[in-house]
Amino acid sequence: MTTAQLLVLGAWVCGVTLVSGHMALTWRAETPPAAETPFFEGLEYEETALIHVPIIANGDVQGYVAAQFVFTADARTLRQMTVKPHAYVRDEALRAIYSNGKVDFSRLERVDIDALLKTVKTGVNARLGGELVKDMLVKEFNYVRKDQLRG
Repeated sequence: MTTAQLLVLGAWVCGVTLVSGHMALTWRAETPPAAETPFFEGLEYEETALIHVPIIANGDVQGYVAAQFVFTADARTLRQMTVKPHAYVRDEALRAIYSNGKVDFSRLERVDIDALLKTVKTGVNARLGGELVKDMLVKEFNYVRKDQLRG
């Protein structure tokens, strides 16, 4: 083989390599993989700490409501916030339970959980100035009478 033929062969190999590499990259770029969108994409579940709300009747503590909540919020917004909404959720829940004069915990009655959760969600979103909290869930909700408490 002559030197001229080797140069042509080398140029041909380089050209085929460049063209095939370019074709492989553009072929993969034109067919993106099908992305599955999760049902709750972008939502994050956050759990509050357990709160204990004193129930006062006739000037005396009758017992305590122990409650814990879970709320959903946009994950991106939560990461950007400098103040986390957990304290606001606990505060609004405490206020809603403490100031609810309709429920007499000394007599067992059903508590309107949906109304409580709606009140907490509305209050938190109003205080934070937007629709941060998307949904509220109850993790725990118990009433303990004063005479059931240990020494």
